[in-house]
Amino acid sequence: MGQKETVLASSAGTYSEQPTVAALAAHFRCTWSHSLPSGFDKHVAVVPDGCSDILWSRRGFFIAGPDRTAALPSLQAGETVIGIRFQPGAAAHWLKLSMAEITGETVALSDLWGADGEDLHERLSGEASAAEKLVLMQSVLESRAAGVTAPSHDMRRTFEHLAQPHTGGLATVETLSRTLGYGERTFRRRCLEHFGYGPKTLERILRLQRFLSLLRTNRQGALSILAVDAGYADQAHMCREVQMLSGFSPKEIRRQAAA
Repeated sequence: MGQKETVLASSAGTYSEQPTVAALAAHFRCTWSHSLPSGFDKHVAVVPDGCSDILWSRRGFFIAGPDRTAALPSLQAGETVIGIRFQPGAAAHWLKLSMAEITGETVALSDLWGADGEDLHERLSGEASAAEKLVLMQSVLESRAAGVTAPSHDMRRTFEHLAQPHTGGLATVETLSRTLGYGERTFRRRCLEHFGYGPKTLERILRLQRFLSLLRTNRQGALSILAVDAGYADQAHMCREVQMLSGFSPKEIRRQAAA
């Protein structure tokens, strides 16, 4: 029997995002749901995006920590997973830990919130639809939001700055740290705490996300042009980085997007 094919999560089943309720907008970027078809028989790869999520499936309630490379969650045919994505710089305050402690990890919410996490899982299990589960999830989080420190403005600024196309490399990170009033070590420590890795790794991941976004909107464009537009030095640089971070070549990503 041959090995199962691995596909990008964006090519598997149905994925949708919605804005959070207004009371949570400062802390969370969006809610989302991802449903796999009943006959699905492949592995799913979730490409790193510099973010962390609270997610629920029938197996439990979890925190998905930030990833350095593609994650390969164990998903079943017909399964629906729902989640809510933290704003940049928000997760550490909610979870009361450094994101570096859970980089590349999926942690049961009950390990961090105790009985409250277990109770929320049971309540969500009783809701019929993904939409109803997301309403309940947000209601519970809204009740906790008043006791959570506001997201770190400097880390939100860091994320947004590095998400833009740049060609300065190390100079870009050094300039940003000086602008924020941090020395190199302090800036790196702040990034480790709030993103799970240093600013250069975050920059690489966000550059990958720019390339994926460009590929979705310009599926016929030359890869050499998309590479430069995304901020890579050239196509060879892009191919190495995309393969390393996602596990796929740019051509394979394009093929899956077109399927």
